[in-house]
Amino acid sequence: MRKILTILAFLLAMTSAHEVKAQYNHKHYILMGRIDLSNQDFSEAIQNFNVAILAKPNDFEGYFLRGIAKYSLSDYNGAVDDFTRTIELHPLYVRAYQYRGIANDNLSNYSSAMDDFHYAISIDPYNEELHLASGSTLMHMNDYHNAIAEFDTALFINSDNSNALISRGIAKRYINDLDGAVKDLDLAVHNDFFNVEAVIRRGMIEIERENYEAAMRDFNDALKMDGENPFVYFNRAVAYLNLGDTTAALNDYEKVNRLDQRNALTYFNRAVIYSVLGEYDVALALYNKTIEINPNNIYGYFNRGILYYRLEMWDAAEEDFTTVIGLFPDFIDAWVNRAAVRFEKNDIKGAETDRYHAREIMAFVSEKEANIDSLYSQYAGKNYDKIINFESDFVNGDRQGLFTQFADITIAPFKNYVVNIVTDKTPHVDVTLSQLSETEILDGSLAYVIVDMRDENYVSNINDSLINHATDESVRRFLTGLYNMEVGNYQRGIDIFSTLVGNPTLGVYAGINLAAMLCAKAELVLVDGSYDNSVFITQKRVSGKTYNQTQEMPDYSEAAAVLETALQKDRRNAYLWYDLGNIHLQMKEYQRAIDDYTMAVKYDLHLAEAYYNRALTMLFLGESAKAEKDLSKAGELGIKEAYVVMRRFAK
Repeated sequence: MRKILTILAFLLAMTSAHEVKAQYNHKHYILMGRIDLSNQDFSEAIQNFNVAILAKPNDFEGYFLRGIAKYSLSDYNGAVDDFTRTIELHPLYVRAYQYRGIANDNLSNYSSAMDDFHYAISIDPYNEELHLASGSTLMHMNDYHNAIAEFDTALFINSDNSNALISRGIAKRYINDLDGAVKDLDLAVHNDFFNVEAVIRRGMIEIERENYEAAMRDFNDALKMDGENPFVYFNRAVAYLNLGDTTAALNDYEKVNRLDQRNALTYFNRAVIYSVLGEYDVALALYNKTIEINPNNIYGYFNRGILYYRLEMWDAAEEDFTTVIGLFPDFIDAWVNRAAVRFEKNDIKGAETDRYHAREIMAFVSEKEANIDSLYSQYAGKNYDKIINFESDFVNGDRQGLFTQFADITIAPFKNYVVNIVTDKTPHVDVTLSQLSETEILDGSLAYVIVDMRDENYVSNINDSLINHATDESVRRFLTGLYNMEVGNYQRGIDIFSTLVGNPTLGVYAGINLAAMLCAKAELVLVDGSYDNSVFITQKRVSGKTYNQTQEMPDYSEAAAVLETALQKDRRNAYLWYDLGNIHLQMKEYQRAIDDYTMAVKYDLHLAEAYYNRALTMLFLGESAKAEKDLSKAGELGIKEAYVVMRRFAK
């Protein structure tokens, strides 16, 4: 009996020690994540909160803070998921309802957002921020009077809340109470003289009141407080235009684009001005930039088509108007303008057909007033927003490049995994690779890695000493194959790995490397420029031109066959599935690629690149909703590029 009690005591002691360790780990990573949040390093914060959640999966704090980080990276779907999990663990946590409501608001899920705010207010009715958030969502629902009532309540709780005054002023502007709006903004500035937002908003309303000098004073004051804010320069440019100073307006618009190089609205406005001034070459370059940023926006193509018409570039003009019609078939002016272009090209039949379509649409609209709305109904929601709204986020908070989602990167799929020697710690190993690295006492370890061996910064870990040190002949041959792969001796490397694919220990790893080399060799055949081996999201339409699906491509069939053979030996190998997905993507077999990436994440739930590449493929196919979930997961797993893609394409 004493012995049993002793064992029980020992087990209890062990359990207690384990709990203390888990508690310590949880608190440590929560603290590190909080520090990352304060430093606005949101991607790193997510990684720390991931570990905290792993250490203590039933504690709500890790999920809540990770939701904040995801929200800050514009991953609103991911944030909603984390806040929902927070609420499941802590049903009365008001802040989780508040922030889930705000995230839902950003997703245009206004009803869900209001449900969250109402429930949170029922728990904490004197929380001014809840009433402020509720009022903001009501504004997005165009319910301005009820929004004002919510802002009134927030101000009743705290009369000095500048954000409530600003929001109420904006709401009053929408009900045409411009004088009341200015009074609220005056009070906001009085309460907080250095509130740049209040000063800017007051200046914008002064423009609407045609008090341009007052607006200029506000924008100049705002620039004294924040001289690198593109939103101020944009609005001051509007004031300059109303004052007739086109040169000053252009200077301010150019300043916006120096600060925010993806602000398509500003490029578009500049293009319009230069076109009016007759400087068509500059205008054309600016329209091209606008379309590069917003490839599905009708106005960029429409205005560029008009410019091409003025330049008598009939083919280019016709192509742009055709693109507009493809994006928005009910755009009457596009039919009329294309008819004019076709007439100039002596395509009389085509011109008459276009005029007929234009007359049909005009007759439908004239028949009854409600018909104009029905024309737009099929484009309602996000699709309509994409074809009419230019990207213009005015990212004044990212001038030091702090926010991952605003980075300017080339968006392309991650490359294939290979098995190579690495010297840093990596999670991409399996039992056999670990045993090989330990048995052979390699200077580094064998692991699955994604590397660009043609990059000038690539550092090889393979040398003669390492190869000769291996005790097993097959391992020496494998390392020799790696060396040839790194230096670009394709056929030599292919020959070596081909002899190893039947090896019971190294066969799968030789297969994955052999497939990579076969791909590289196939692409090398067309390296002179007839083939681009990168599949980009925007490849379907660039500058109004349809992507050439008949473009000659390398023969990837041999590489695919090697991976399929390797999968017969190791069907649960996520890296084989991932690489096969990449090959099918390059072969433009998009659904097969998606299926392969799906198998990859089935066998490795943490294979971030598979989520990312699957998301890009789905975006390429126009399946944005599915892509958003994968991008959120990829970002959660550490791929920062996912947030850039999410911001540019998935919304």
